[in-house]
Amino acid sequence: MPRSSFASLVLLASLPLVGLSQEVAAPTHIQVTTTFTRKDATGKVETVSSPTVVAISGKQATIGVGGGDNGINFSVTPTVGADGSIALKMDTQVKSKADPATQNPDELRRKQKEAARQKSNLPVFHSAIPAEGIYSVEDGAGVRRWLKVGRTVDGWTIKSYDEKREVLTISQLGKVQELTLHKAIIDGLAVTHGNTTTASVKSGESTKFTTPEGVEVEVKAEVMQMTK
Repeated sequence: MPRSSFASLVLLASLPLVGLSQEVAAPTHIQVTTTFTRKDATGKVETVSSPTVVAISGKQATIGVGGGDNGINFSVTPTVGADGSIALKMDTQVKSKADPATQNPDELRRKQKEAARQKSNLPVFHSAIPAEGIYSVEDGAGVRRWLKVGRTVDGWTIKSYDEKREVLTISQLGKVQELTLHKAIIDGLAVTHGNTTTASVKSGESTKFTTPEGVEVEVKAEVMQMTK
């Protein structure tokens, strides 16, 4: 056998057998436990529900609680980072009865807007004209202005806008927050309001936030050890 052919065979034998010897890593599963609580008319805290769901890292999982005029739709996308921390993107939609004495749609929207500002202390994102790159944002004093990326409101700097998700990203001192487009969907005497929250926790730890409607949500995320 020629020396060059023998050298080629030795080289091929030393190469890894791609697709044969390599194993595909199993997806990371995260157990997400949520607890929904709210105060009743007397101020007593009551647990609405405490469901658990198993999600795959980077994939959205949805939980539905209740129904009718008091339903909650909760979606969470947990993503495990290289350091083991879990980034949580949480979307909550709460449907609640409107005050029968106040059936004016404009009045309902005004009350929801005030509740949203009081709960989150964040600017309120009202509308967008993506073609012109301007966004209607209301500050804590109730003043609404059209702003572009790079401008500030209440100390927050507008960073970007996701037209598909209708989300405005703002930042302040290294903290990043997403503002969802303020919407109030009125269905008879029921109102649905959406809220997006992001957080980062260690496996086994929990985070809490309160929706504009007064529902407190506690979310615990834990990486599951899957056995073969």
